[in-house]
Formats: sequence, C-alpha cells, structure tokens
Amino acid sequence: MTFFSDKKAQLAGLMKPGSKGLARKLNLPRKEDTELPDSDQPNKTYRDLTARLQIPVHVNTPDQIEGDKAREFGLRMARQDRWEELAEQIKQHDKSRLTTPSGIPLADLMAFGARSDVVRAAEHSLLHGRPAEDSDFFAGVEALEAVLMDTPDCYALALIVAHMHIDIGWAWRGARSDDSIGDINREAFEAHFDRARDILAEFSPTTYQSAALSAARCALLPGKVDPGAHLIREFEALVDLDPQNPRHMRALGNYLLPRWYGTYQALDLEARRTAARTYQEWGAGAYAWVWFDALLVDPEGFDTLEVEYFLDGVKDILNRRPDQHIANLVAAHLFQSWQITRARYHESGMRPELPSALRHGFDHVVQNHLRELHPLVWGHAEIGFENTARIISPERLAEKGQETALTAVAMPFLKALQEGHTVRFDADGISQIQN
Repeated sequence: MTFFSDKKAQLAGLMKPGSKGLARKLNLPRKEDTELPDSDQPNKTYRDLTARLQIPVHVNTPDQIEGDKAREFGLRMARQDRWEELAEQIKQHDKSRLTTPSGIPLADLMAFGARSDVVRAAEHSLLHGRPAEDSDFFAGVEALEAVLMDTPDCYALALIVAHMHIDIGWAWRGARSDDSIGDINREAFEAHFDRARDILAEFSPTTYQSAALSAARCALLPGKVDPGAHLIREFEALVDLDPQNPRHMRALGNYLLPRWYGTYQALDLEARRTAARTYQEWGAGAYAWVWFDALLVDPEGFDTLEVEYFLDGVKDILNRRPDQHIANLVAAHLFQSWQITRARYHESGMRPELPSALRHGFDHVVQNHLRELHPLVWGHAEIGFENTARIISPERLAEKGQETALTAVAMPFLKALQEGHTVRFDADGISQIQN
C-alpha cells in the first residue's frame, strides 16, 4: 500500500509493503530533553524579599491537566483501534469549540494523541537527518492510512492522518533556513505536505463548520509555493469560524513576521483589521493577540507596535476572560516585553515611552488581576511561549518560570517588602501585613 508517487514514496521511506498495525507499540527512545541555560540568580537580599511574597503556585494547572487528559484519550483510543469512538469525540469537541483554558482545542489534542506514536517514531528515526537503516516507522504511517481508507468520508480521521503527514514533513525539514535544507529533506517535506493537502481537499471547513479543518488548512501554508498569497484568506476564514479562540490570532501574527511571509506593517494592519472584525468578542483584544507571540519572537516588531492600543487590548482581554491562566499569560508577556524594550531602546533613545508604558501595564495586571502563579506560563514566556516547548524539560521550565515570576511579581510591592511587610495574594485580592 503506498500513497505517494514512487519517487516521493522512496524519499519518505514508505515503499516497503505490508503493515504491522498501529496497535503495536513502537517503543522507541525519545530525544533527550534540552535544558534551559542557567541565568544569573537574584542576589540574596532580593531572594529574602520574595520570601515574604505569599502567592499560591500551581505547577499543574487546569490547562495542563485538561490537555494531558485529551492527548492520553486520543493515544489510548488509537492503541486500542477504537477509531469510530475517537472520531465521534473529535467531531463533538470540534463542533462545541471546546478548549483548554489557554485555547488549545481539545479536538486537536485528541488527534495529536492518536498520531503521537507514529510521529514520535518518525522524529526519532530522522534525528540524524534520514531514517536509520532498520527504521520501521513507515508501518505506523501505513496503518493510519489504512484506517482512513476504511472510512474515507470521516473528516475527524482525515485530520489525524493529514496532521501526521504535516508533523513528519516538519521532522524531515527541521527548523533550518531554506538554503540549508538538503534536496532529499526538502522533497520528503513536500511529499508529506502534498499528501496532507490531498487528504484535506476532500473536506470543506465551511460545509462541516469545522474550526479544526480550517486550522489544518492554515497548517498547510508552509508547503505552498506562495504561502503569503493565501495566508490572510485562510486565517480570516479560521478566525470567522472560531473568533473566541485567541490561538488562531496569535498564529496569524507569527506567520506575518518578515521571517515567514509578511512584514511588520502588514502584521500591524492585520491586527487592526482582526480587532475590528472581532470587536464584539474581544473589544481591542485582537490587536494584542495578533501581536502577542510575534513581539517575543522578533523584538523588532516593537518599532511598529502602537503600545496604547496594545495595552487597551490587554485590558479588554482580561475583562472578558477573568481567568488566572490568562492573567499569568499576559503578566508574563508584559514583563518580558518590558525587559526587552528597556534594553533595546535605552542606548538609542528611541521610543522612550515604550518601556515605561509596558511596565505600567504589567503593574496593573499584577495588582488587579493576578492571584496565583502558573510557573510553566512564565517559563514559556522566556523562550517565546510555545515555540520550543517540545524540547525543554517541563520540570526545568517550571523551575525557571517560578524564579522569574516571583522576581517579577515582587516589583510592584518592592517598597512594602523592603519595609518588612508580607504581601499576600488570595482569591479576594492582595493584602499587606506588617511583620
């Protein structure tokens, strides 16, 4: 059974006939976690001050717990060949637009779990740029293709298989620049993306009113000849289908960076257009969401950002989503943004108002919205949120994130802490206690 042309199938490592079935556990070792580099520790005096900062710390947040549960469900269903039950759950969750608190669709997480054995095996096999001679990951690929062949009209199963090919395509390509990709890796990347595109072509997001199908079409953009020509149309369709989910807007902003398919001016324009189209749901919030990840990935974007509009968007987000995950997300972003702009614009003298505005916005979030700490959110903010999360130990990331968060959250209360007060956070607000 093959699903590529002969040449591309050979490149993708899929020509060997026969399938041993997806239920067989591939059981390959995973890549070693890459730890964050050590950073300078706060001095002892400052550590003593943060010791008087009493704030609940939740390493295992509802977002992480819900996400793990959905992934494990998808993995379990796949290993037990319970595809019909899994497909029905994916469709129901997609239709209901159910997500974790951070906005990750539960349908996507189930689909990820279902393909994770195969993708993990492929990533391991391609660790050195090509499959090992004894690599057998093609068996899992063919097993998933066979599942789709048995039920070709099921869009939920199509999503699983299409995303499997997208993931394996990225494993072939890696994160290198276009000029540094070898011909074999590039052609294998294109082969897998072509197969994913063929699978998804049979299912219209509009017909099924499926945000998951629309998001998958956006994920295919890097495989197109001219992605920029399709970018705005595809993401507008996705946001229109699922305007409540900020992750679509965050992804749009990242793709509009010059390193991908846009410019800072195009990014700012699209942030404004998206804010206008989603005003009922977010107020000015979409302007902040579209810029959100892009600013930490590429700080040159701060030269174009309208900071007052951005901070108005932050306030609208927090007013519409009074949730501690969002409060941590925004606080961590503003703290990192303040640090970046303080260093970036100090010597040049450009935009002197920017660091102080971001610092004021950070203080406002901490004092009026933050009531507990989610260390993983702060850890992700230090490395650009989701961009490298899969290669960093969650435990190490949480440890670094908690250190950063306590240092940051103490800043608005530094005078009180220096005077010997204890600052206590709880669900009802913040209190200062004289020791």
